[in-house]
Amino acid sequence: MNDQIKNQFIDSTLNNPVFQNYGDRKVPTILTAPTASVPATFLGRQQELQDIRRLLSSQNMLALVNSEGGMGKTTLAAAYWNQYGDQYKHLAWLFCENGILAAIRSQLPQPLGLLDAMNTYADSPENQTIVIKNDLANLSKDCLLVLDNANDPAHIQGFVALMNGLGWHVLMTSRCSKVLSDPQNEYPITSLPPDLAKELFTRNYTEDNPGFEALLDRFLQAVGYNTLCIEVFSKNLREGGPWGYTFADFLHQLEQSGLFLGENSFDVATDYTHNVRKTAQSSDQIIEALYNFADLQAEETDLLLQFSLLPAENHLPDILLALLSYENRQELKRRLDHLAQKGWLGTDTKSYRVSPVVQKIVLQQHADRRWTSAEPMLKKLHAIFETDGHHSKNIATAAPFAALIFGLVENIDAANAYIALLFDRLWVYFMATGNLAQALDAATQMQVVCEKFDDKNGLAISYSKLGETHTALGNLQQASTFYQEYNRLENELYAAYPTNVSFKNGLAISYSKLGETHTALGNLQQALIFYEEFNRLENELYAAYLTNVEFKNNLAISHEKLGSTHTALGNLQQALTFYEEYNRLENELYAAYPTNVEFKNNLAISYSKLGNTHTSLGNLQQALAFNEEFNRLENELYAAYPTNVEFKNGLAISYSKLGETHTALGNLQQALIFYQEFNRLENELYAAYPTNVEFKNGLAISYEKLGETHTALGNLQQALTFFDDETKLFEELYAAYPTNVSFKNGLAISYEKLGNTHTMLGNLQQALTFYERRNTLSEELYTTYPMNVKFKKGLAISHLFLGQFFRDHQNDPTQARHHIAQGLALYEALVKDFPDFVEFQGNLSWARDALADLDK
Repeated sequence: MNDQIKNQFIDSTLNNPVFQNYGDRKVPTILTAPTASVPATFLGRQQELQDIRRLLSSQNMLALVNSEGGMGKTTLAAAYWNQYGDQYKHLAWLFCENGILAAIRSQLPQPLGLLDAMNTYADSPENQTIVIKNDLANLSKDCLLVLDNANDPAHIQGFVALMNGLGWHVLMTSRCSKVLSDPQNEYPITSLPPDLAKELFTRNYTEDNPGFEALLDRFLQAVGYNTLCIEVFSKNLREGGPWGYTFADFLHQLEQSGLFLGENSFDVATDYTHNVRKTAQSSDQIIEALYNFADLQAEETDLLLQFSLLPAENHLPDILLALLSYENRQELKRRLDHLAQKGWLGTDTKSYRVSPVVQKIVLQQHADRRWTSAEPMLKKLHAIFETDGHHSKNIATAAPFAALIFGLVENIDAANAYIALLFDRLWVYFMATGNLAQALDAATQMQVVCEKFDDKNGLAISYSKLGETHTALGNLQQASTFYQEYNRLENELYAAYPTNVSFKNGLAISYSKLGETHTALGNLQQALIFYEEFNRLENELYAAYLTNVEFKNNLAISHEKLGSTHTALGNLQQALTFYEEYNRLENELYAAYPTNVEFKNNLAISYSKLGNTHTSLGNLQQALAFNEEFNRLENELYAAYPTNVEFKNGLAISYSKLGETHTALGNLQQALIFYQEFNRLENELYAAYPTNVEFKNGLAISYEKLGETHTALGNLQQALTFFDDETKLFEELYAAYPTNVSFKNGLAISYEKLGNTHTMLGNLQQALTFYERRNTLSEELYTTYPMNVKFKKGLAISHLFLGQFFRDHQNDPTQARHHIAQGLALYEALVKDFPDFVEFQGNLSWARDALADLDK
């Protein structure tokens, strides 16, 4: 094996990975590190390694290595990895205790760069698996996939069926047999030959007396030469040696716990009263009897139980030190090493691992203590995933711990509010890192946990998180369904406990979520009703609890929601009033809590809202001051939290707002600089998260802004390129999410931009096609949502553009008059309803003059 590959095997942290190049894409040679290693005591097995190599090199490229527990299947797989690893282009090792396909979906997307594809199919695990399979199949061969501890026949058969044609060498370790259609691909391993089994035992313990050899032979035959039994017994005997044990004494002592060495096997007592014994049926029973006898110290038992709650994989000291109840690294190492010396843990000096056999025994023996043992670890995990609002504090260092939580909770086998809250915080972490598929899993697990212990409030919150995740995925109808359930449960809780402020606040937030979804669906009047209810409840809560910062912040947000809705409805003065109140409250919160990133981010957004409104009202200098403050705060947030995609997107938007204001002020070159920065950041976000619809939408808008600026500067060909890019993205978004009215409206506007540009370039037939497409989409939007001011304005402007085109370029006064009259009627209604809107007044004046000219 070459040293570069070997170093990766040894260093499970993969700090300096080797990559294979696929054009601009780099894929690590080692996708996931082994969760087991080859111990120094590894003996023999060369024939087995050669046989496995032969099986993997055959047509089926599959080897199912099976045996009872403790025979060394996982160690054999690790030995194969070490011996043949340098002959593979890519390698991956998956611990499959909770399912093979589940392990594939959770562990492979990140090294393959497929997180966003997982987000796309977050509600379809089968499609996620197919995406991963296709990506794996297209990598250079040969490749090795180790599936360790695949102990469920249904999981094995499901993998074989779905991953047929993968083209990888697949090495499974399993207790299962006779599960493959072709039995030649199953490779049962037997025990070590007697001479090697004896050597393994005597490396740890031996005696210089004539009876030892004969007794050892009987013992080895009784345990079936099982590797784990040999390791655990010999190491326990070695550690007991100073206390005067001989091998014979040790076996005699074992009889007290019901384990008797017979002529050819161990017998286990099943009825002490009548001295009834049965021959041990598996190595698990023998190990369990030894564990009962081992008489570990209380501290050792506690540590082994805590360790056994973690997934049965290699764990590095830094992870263990962060989770286990030891402040001192040396003390923890001493105790872990002591358990390893006794055979209860395995170690390669860099990491520690518990055998699944030992893990199962320990968890069964201490089933009633699992929760109390796990609680300190969960407390530490709560701190690791502590949040500020929707920001995970330790986002840069939490990844290794996130990978442990699902397995840990499975082993704890309990359901309570503490576990539900852990999944809540894990959801925040996955949302902050843009891993929407894993966020969906975390929210779903929170839902399952809350259902198990009948926590209606926790269940309501899980529905909220499921709704928010589906919103981010673009699944608005699913989001609406979850938010309706959220609102229903919160209504029930508040009705039952009207004095409970937490339930009242939860009900208020549920109205906010319904408002957000109806806004996205274009139902603005319905959204306004929900936001007014949100505002009413938060006003009551804040009035009753003036020092409660959560209620104050929620009240501020309710003003923002009302302001946004009134803006969309064209009520700018009302919107301005709400935004000013939003800004006032957030200024007070940030002044009182300057380290709270949520308050700082909300304050930044409040300046953005004020800037937008003053721009629409024509107060450009005021707008510029607010947008500059928005940009300053977002720059600070992104500098402090560069991995937080929300802050990066907020910074991008702040540059867009500065560009808009400078455009309105006539500073086109300055505007161009800001729009280029907007585009750069959105390109980075979309490149990193190509299935995130918010980032894709932002990128499309950034192209539109660049196109508009280049148009104003007279660079029409450059403008056309940007508008083409914008349209392509919006066509993809609208095709993928046809119910999303924002994407449909964005596409309509992009057609308008193309129509304008082609008109100026003299491509009149193309221009007419785009104008007509714009008009068709706008008509559909306005017909469906006649109260939506944005859509009403969009239809009005589309008619004016068509009218102008027929007048100036088609010499068709009839069509020109028809469309301008349509636009005029719509703008008359808009100006009547919203007399402060400068843009509406200007377009109405243009339409009147144009009609008057046509009628001359």
